[in-house]
Amino acid sequence: MKKGFSLLLSIIFMVVMAIIGVMIMKFSASSSKHASTSIMDIRANLALRSATEYAILALQGHDYKNGRINEINLSYPFFNANIKFHYFLTNCPANDANCSLISTQDTNGTVLVYVTVTSKLPQFHIRKVKITLQNP
Repeated sequence: MKKGFSLLLSIIFMVVMAIIGVMIMKFSASSSKHASTSIMDIRANLALRSATEYAILALQGHDYKNGRINEINLSYPFFNANIKFHYFLTNCPANDANCSLISTQDTNGTVLVYVTVTSKLPQFHIRKVKITLQNP
């Protein structure tokens, strides 16, 4: 009777230890995935900020006698950035989708900068959006 009881306790102990080992492995894997996701999120925020600053720099350095900038696409090592512009002008053509007609001269030339950063890597589904209003 004692040998059978010891065998049963040994099996129960082994099962409990296996469950604890699986839980430790699961928590270890989830914490490493969380760390890598957190790092990619920080990189996405930096790419978003960089793309926004690049868009404002492109607006300030552009010669508007040659037309307006409507869209810029950037590529980073882990992300793609798409920048779209929407203009608020007093002399906006009626059929232009990237322009809105305004009546105030003070805000003529204001640009709405719409920046979207998406991940290139399929294991990280990251998409960040930032909207900035750039005054003339």
